[in-house]
Amino acid sequence: MPKRVSTKNSPHNDMKVGTSRTSRSGPYPFSAIVGQDEMKLALILSVVDPKIGGVLIMGHRGTGKSTAVRALADLLPEISVVDGCAYGCDPQDDRSLCDDCTAKTGGHERHLRSQQPAAPFVIATRPVPVVDLPLGATEDRVCGTIDIERALNQGKKEFEPGLLARANRGFLYIDEVNLLDDHLVDILLDVSSSGWNKVERESVSIEHPASFVLIGSGNPEEGELRPQLLDRFGLHAEVTTENYLGNRVSIVERRDAFDHDPEAFRAEFAGEQKRLRDRIIYARQDLPRVKLDRELLIRIAQFCAELKVDGHRGELTIMRAARALTAFEGRKVVEDDDVKRVVNMSLRHRLRKDILEDTATTERIEQAVDSVMNNPPPSPPDKKKPRKNSSSQKNESQLSPQPGGAATSGPTAGRGRGRSNPEEVPSPPAERGRISAPQWDDEFRKQKRARKGTTQSNQSRGLKAVSGQPRGRYSRSVLFKSVGARVAIDATLRALASSTSPSQAIRYKLLKHKQGTLYVFAIDTSGSMATNRISRAKASILKLLRRSYLNRDHVAVISFHGTSADVALPPSRSIIRARRVLDSLQMGGSTPLSAGLNCTIELIRRYKDHHSDTTVLLFTDGHANVAMNRTSNRERVTRKVAIESEVRRLSKELQKTRSRVVVVDVQREFESSEESRRLAEILKGKFVKLGVEPREIYNLPSS
Repeated sequence: MPKRVSTKNSPHNDMKVGTSRTSRSGPYPFSAIVGQDEMKLALILSVVDPKIGGVLIMGHRGTGKSTAVRALADLLPEISVVDGCAYGCDPQDDRSLCDDCTAKTGGHERHLRSQQPAAPFVIATRPVPVVDLPLGATEDRVCGTIDIERALNQGKKEFEPGLLARANRGFLYIDEVNLLDDHLVDILLDVSSSGWNKVERESVSIEHPASFVLIGSGNPEEGELRPQLLDRFGLHAEVTTENYLGNRVSIVERRDAFDHDPEAFRAEFAGEQKRLRDRIIYARQDLPRVKLDRELLIRIAQFCAELKVDGHRGELTIMRAARALTAFEGRKVVEDDDVKRVVNMSLRHRLRKDILEDTATTERIEQAVDSVMNNPPPSPPDKKKPRKNSSSQKNESQLSPQPGGAATSGPTAGRGRGRSNPEEVPSPPAERGRISAPQWDDEFRKQKRARKGTTQSNQSRGLKAVSGQPRGRYSRSVLFKSVGARVAIDATLRALASSTSPSQAIRYKLLKHKQGTLYVFAIDTSGSMATNRISRAKASILKLLRRSYLNRDHVAVISFHGTSADVALPPSRSIIRARRVLDSLQMGGSTPLSAGLNCTIELIRRYKDHHSDTTVLLFTDGHANVAMNRTSNRERVTRKVAIESEVRRLSKELQKTRSRVVVVDVQREFESSEESRRLAEILKGKFVKLGVEPREIYNLPSS
């Protein structure tokens, strides 16, 4: 183990809410939220049993997602902590103690547990922390870094805990989680699986507990969530705009009353808040005594298998959520209705097989549940008298809980160093394969297999590391100061030791972060693009969208017809949104190719700072017949000359953007492609026929 540095002790009276956006008088009352019952239930269940694994809330803007999460802080009970501990360690859990608290116990675990802490501990109480992780947070702010003030004033290297330390034993909230930078997602995946944060930077080596419940919210139309992070959420709640007139009026009235007089509004709902808080406290106490019959567990596993849910987190989440719901309602035995009420939230985000499909529908889940619940469960296998050649025995052996497997309860994930809860670890590929295999279509499956072979290509185009940005990973120190640069403490302190001029010893951090490629689909939607042509073009684009999803690229859609061009979709990582835009494209009119190219150039320039590489995919038959200069459209000969002149001028402007250009000819093989080939030559791009494999387009060399 590397040598540890001492941690900075800091008060925790400000740790209840990690943001200043909450009213000074307190958050909006949770019990005052109108509607959105699924979201509220999911949040309450995650408080009753944190082992459920967190909540993902997705839906329209302005539907109370952030308000509900921040209001949750007011319902959380207080917890016992080691007084003065920077991480709020649990005095009754030796396995989750930080180095400082472990040192106070002499480094020995108390195997014979008692309700009283060891003598060195002084117990304090504080609310369960609810910490915001902003989208613009740096890696240092999230993980922690060296204490600058002490390093400069006292010459001591001490660790300053970050947001992960503040969220220990509490809740970490990420608004717009689907827009979170990939390097921060990687950190969250590592910490959430182990429950420990390991920091190795700036001559600091430390490991501290960081066990938290992850809560995320976002708008699915603004981008997709990485599958690895999506699987970390136990429950998925969908929120929509309230359509009932009475609820809409109540929402506005209550919000207006809260903004006008927060104290009076909170006092009005104080009674309901207390009743709800007491119910949560009693539910947490009663949870260990709630029973779930094995017959019902078999049914849960049965409809998870019928829905082809990969892994076993689906069954675990349903079981835990149903128990939490039963405890919250003051009962001791889980019933069928409890399972039905939590199954949608538990499985909705685990059933999506094709990234171009919307999230699995509620109807599909309910049909599977009703089918299983309305039929008698299979008889449990008789170990003494096995039935040979019985298909039912084979099914039961896969669905029945195994000793030490998914049905057994274990410690909370992350309670031991380097250990994780075996229930939370994904099953090996061989075991998952026995339940179901992902239902990719042939093209998507080929792309998944080919991804390893094209990693180098993807890194050179789709995932470039960009230096000199105000966010990203700390790469190395430099002398020059760029816009938004931050001081590199480790390098500055080393330089100060051998420098006589403090001003010349300052070093700055060079940060790197990944940026995906921007793919601009410029689509000719004129009348010459007959129905069969545009249909074939859309089918080809859908294949490209699947590949873009794998590479975490952004896509934009531009359509041109009549006399103008429009941005149908600004750069977005939401493949679902791109598919919907394609489905809604209108056809007809002339072919304003120049306008389409001009619109493409303007879009690339507008977003050039956000993407390291840009590729333009121009889908057309090449039959341009409208110039941007309206006066040139009167005579055919003049119009043709004007169009070519405009295209050549726009080609030079497009080359200045350093974008790759691919002209995709939408005509059939027996039709002439002369005009499209000539267009590709003028644009200094590549020419391909419609129907070429996506990997051939993605691996085309740069112009």
